[in-house]
Amino acid sequence: GAMLSNLGRREEALEATSEAVEFYRRLAGVNPGAFEPDLARALNNLGMMLSNLGRREEALEATSEAVEIRRRLAGVNPGAFEPDLARALNNLSVDLSNLGRREEALAATSEAVEVYRRLAGVNPGAFEPDLALALWGFAWVRAAGPVELPEALNATEESVVIYERLVERLPQSFTSDLRGALATLADVLDHLDRSAEAAEVRHRIDRLGKHE
Repeated sequence: GAMLSNLGRREEALEATSEAVEFYRRLAGVNPGAFEPDLARALNNLGMMLSNLGRREEALEATSEAVEIRRRLAGVNPGAFEPDLARALNNLSVDLSNLGRREEALAATSEAVEVYRRLAGVNPGAFEPDLALALWGFAWVRAAGPVELPEALNATEESVVIYERLVERLPQSFTSDLRGALATLADVLDHLDRSAEAAEVRHRIDRLGKHE
């Protein structure tokens, strides 16, 4: 499914991932301890693929189930499953936002940031990229509202700082993410009537694009 998706063959990718979900659901029904993590991963992937195809209600259903399973697993073994939970919460916030369910999307992004901030505090090398992404998502949902704009501004600025640090080490891996976070920052600044600052941020995005 992932390989087909990377090749842009979205319908075939969806078919393969849906079949994987069916297999894992059956296996998890017999041995949940062994196969629920795999089921949750397949559901998370299914949700993203459905969302990319514009099938938003179905995407939300799949992602919500992935969050439910991962929340249960993280309650038993947080060290092993909290990162997966936060990842699914990020996806859930996008699905909810796409359907206009802002309050629920805001709650999901807040929880994802909380989890990743805790994880990055212990192991920044492993989890700072995830924290930057979660902060970006936190701001993106609020900018789309637009609601809670001061909080969105703080989150986006923190995300940009982290991505800048990551770009210094791995420009090919994180420059695109930095540009995305900067675009959200510009949107937030526009909503705050700080158009001159937003324009400066967009000039910076253009400069980054020339170096990619």
